[in-house]
Amino acid sequence: MHRLRRPLLLCCTGLWVSLWPLCRGQRFTCETASCARHDVWEPVPFANSTEVCQDAQLRALDEFVSIFPQQCREWAAAGMGPWGDCRKKYCEVLGHLAGNLSHQGSNLYYGGDECRPLVNFNQTLCETSYRDAEGFCECLCPTMGHLQIPRVGACEEKIMKFLFLGRRGYELSQKYALSGYCSDFICEYFGKVGEPNPPYPVAGIPPICKTYDLPWRLYSCIELLSRKNYTPEPWLTPYPADSILECTDATTHEVDIRHIDTWGVCGNHKFRWRCPQGFPIMCRDPYGCSGDHCCEETVDMCPLGERVASTFLAIELPEWRGLWPPDWIAALGPTTTLGAYDRFKQNLRTTTGGPSFAQQIADYAWAGTAVLVAIGMTCSCLACYYMGVINTTYVRKVVLGPARLLNAYQADPVTFFASGKLPRDKKREAPLPPMRPAHEIEEERKDKEAVAALGDAWDLATLKGMRHLIDAHGDPDPPPGKTWKRGARLQAKLLRDAIRIARARGLQAQGSEMVWGMSEDLRWLSTLEAEKELLKAVEEARPDLRWASQVRLTQPPVLGKPWHATTQSKAAEAQVRRTGWTHIEGLRAAVQAARGRDISESHMNEAEVLLQALVARTHELPADRCVLDPDGFGVKLLPRGQHRAVWPVTGDSYTFNEGAKFGGEMGVDVSAPKELLGDAATEDARPVCAEWAKKSTCKAGRDCPWRHCKPQAGQLEAEPEPALGHGWPNGRGLAFLARCNSL
Repeated sequence: MHRLRRPLLLCCTGLWVSLWPLCRGQRFTCETASCARHDVWEPVPFANSTEVCQDAQLRALDEFVSIFPQQCREWAAAGMGPWGDCRKKYCEVLGHLAGNLSHQGSNLYYGGDECRPLVNFNQTLCETSYRDAEGFCECLCPTMGHLQIPRVGACEEKIMKFLFLGRRGYELSQKYALSGYCSDFICEYFGKVGEPNPPYPVAGIPPICKTYDLPWRLYSCIELLSRKNYTPEPWLTPYPADSILECTDATTHEVDIRHIDTWGVCGNHKFRWRCPQGFPIMCRDPYGCSGDHCCEETVDMCPLGERVASTFLAIELPEWRGLWPPDWIAALGPTTTLGAYDRFKQNLRTTTGGPSFAQQIADYAWAGTAVLVAIGMTCSCLACYYMGVINTTYVRKVVLGPARLLNAYQADPVTFFASGKLPRDKKREAPLPPMRPAHEIEEERKDKEAVAALGDAWDLATLKGMRHLIDAHGDPDPPPGKTWKRGARLQAKLLRDAIRIARARGLQAQGSEMVWGMSEDLRWLSTLEAEKELLKAVEEARPDLRWASQVRLTQPPVLGKPWHATTQSKAAEAQVRRTGWTHIEGLRAAVQAARGRDISESHMNEAEVLLQALVARTHELPADRCVLDPDGFGVKLLPRGQHRAVWPVTGDSYTFNEGAKFGGEMGVDVSAPKELLGDAATEDARPVCAEWAKKSTCKAGRDCPWRHCKPQAGQLEAEPEPALGHGWPNGRGLAFLARCNSL
């Protein structure tokens, strides 16, 4: 009897599998027939119905379409494959959209005919069975690198909106319709990933992309997407004539079944668009007839079946209404493989004979089917009852009967019934190690989470780069639900939080690898802060270029009254120059701080050029900042916070720091290190002498502080100054010293 249990079990299982599709009716098992929240929907009688529908669509597009392309490209660039949360996010957003369109969970919906297709949605089936979700995340997302779209025209956003919402209904297709300009880019992408047998295959295309019947022929695809009345299956309506074939370029041609060459006319007119009325079925195989789709009289004459709309472009899919996808039904149904000769005989027209035996008993076949089902169910019940009786008897004998005591008696007598003389295994009798306390396990889990968070934050930061981390000072924070496109504040915040948690848990003491990793994280943050402070100083000092070279910076408060020679005018102008010099000192301090960091060379060059221009164009440098170069090369500028003063008793100069009670050594002009001194003799940044530019000569000669050369476009011209003396290596030392007047 034990030998019969396995064959009976296999028999019952096969019978159940064969009857399962018949019992379920090729539908998913849901609480409703359509697997949506309700089967019957009614529009709400509210005035704001359209506004609610529009707001719900905008929210859904903002939550998915705005982040989908960037997430897919970033995951692919990092070598992590497709976006991991793509399908979950796709179904979650559409689920929220369907819930927002339902009035308080009832069968009333907002938006009228436009939003009616959006409420037919089941989030569970979306994550397991919806083919559009599978196509988005397993085909479109991994191949986003092949979708090359320029920024002009915002075509990428329009294409994503059409594929996400526009294809789900007729009204939605009109609202999110694609222009011919944008259709060209998506059709080129379909040609790369969807052609079944390309002459030059593209590497990295998932095989699943070939199963979605994408319109890979360029002109047919553009015509399909850019027509005003969007129809994803125009071939279902044949041309209203028996022998007229319509091509994609809207031309029509007469064909003759007796002359097979006439059927290839559309090869020169961008391939077939609609079949003649006499052969209304367009077959699915794109190479079946002279490199194009065949036109047949019936579906049975097509080896691969009738041509269907692509999953990416179909207005309605069976799974949206709770039905099985066609490939599921085909997988469960019987299949046969016919040779070329058998298919030829099948396509031949035959004379009509008398009814066969199967046709004669077709009206009574239901009775025979019912009898067979009843017999199968009866046999299944009897087999289950018999096997239950056998198993119950076995359990009583083995588990509950005397056999249990016999097994215990025979179990390892050396260990359990040792008399003291038999050898014993001490290792088997050794106590188990103590159980780890719960708090230790929890601490270990938190340490692992902190290490993982630190690694993720570092990976996200390195995607931004190691230098040139920001483009401009003051980038705004991203709004909720958005991702960062410029700046690196999000990466910096995540990295700081991860370092703070790791330090709080003492992970820096775990080994040299952790210490090195945290040092790299801190170096990245220091580079970011240095670039941020440098750009901030540049933005604050850049406006001073407008007035730095001007001699007069203020206007008289009363027209016609003396002003520029008054004490108030000098004080006002000194205040303006003092404010501008504060910006110059801040920029110099930022440049000196950034030189020790690994920041962007472009940012450093920009700051250094601006600093030279500001110093060179400043008409009068502050006297308490100017000192003689210890090496004898002109004039240098003290660092920020240091000043030069003259002792009135002896006339000796000394330096002091702001807020200090005591000054430096008497008679020593420079107390700061030479590398902190600023350069005042900026040759290339000085303006061109106006008199030299006009007459090619200057009365000041070598003592003129401005450059003697022909000015270029955009260079500043300045009037010459009287001779001030010689004696410096470059001949202009005292000229620069004369600019160091007190503010």
